Amino acid sequence: MEFRTLKQGVAATVATLLLLPSAVAVPFDFIRIGDLDGFGFTDTASLVRATGAPHTTPADTNGNGLLQQTEFLPDLNKDGAVATGSGDDFDNRSAAETANTAPVGGSGFTDTGSSGSKWTDISLSTSFTGPNFPDPAGPAVPNQPEFLFQFHVNGSDVVTGAPLFFNVLFGDYDVFPANITLSYASAPTQALALTLQPGTADGLIQAATANLAFADVFTTDGAGGWNGFLRVDFVAPNEPYTAFDFAELSTTQIPFAPIPEPSILSLLVISLFALGLISTRR
Repeated sequence: MEFRTLKQGVAATVATLLLLPSAVAVPFDFIRIGDLDGFGFTDTASLVRATGAPHTTPADTNGNGLLQQTEFLPDLNKDGAVATGSGDDFDNRSAAETANTAPVGGSGFTDTGSSGSKWTDISLSTSFTGPNFPDPAGPAVPNQPEFLFQFHVNGSDVVTGAPLFFNVLFGDYDVFPANITLSYASAPTQALALTLQPGTADGLIQAATANLAFADVFTTDGAGGWNGFLRVDFVAPNEPYTAFDFAELSTTQIPFAPIPEPSILSLLVISLFALGLISTRR
């Protein structure tokens, strides 16, 4: 009886070990600089968006405790604007992010030199006065972050030729022009156009995405594996205030919420206002 119990225990242990993730290859899923933490704000209950007095409209519109796409960077001093020189500068980076040494997130790869975490969870503002500002030129100029993806993937962990996506989450883009330049392993570059936030949506958090070819990112390592590379530059020479939550390379496209056209919003407001006047007169 004791021998049978021991035999059953050994069999169960072996079965468990065989099922452990470390015992099998992990497919490449994504590599992310920064993280999904709502620009580092840990308590959103008291954060408001830039609207008219009495400044009580929540920045976290769905109340789930995380600032996300279609929500808003907070109007920290409640003056009705999210802007440089307006009391809205913040630095929510961890020590590792500040030092630009934060580990990248994801699975199915080995990082070989990715960087850029110092640009996340901080207001890239020309009025920023805090220490450890990420731009070597200082905060008093438009600040344009750089993200570098360098990593290795085993040949069995990614399907050759599979489509890839560049995804990014950022907030308060309202000064034209701006784009995100993607520099590929294959040498060419691509400019990812960004959409200006409507004038009624100060501090709007947006997502942008680009579809990449496998060869744009991966080159063979000569031994059956793949070297991954992508450089990302935010080019906004006139933008005095913006912020980034994360940038990533992924096998999945970020869910994308289109921004309503200002003209449509204006027509809707005017129509509702007109209907109100008609009702009042009647």
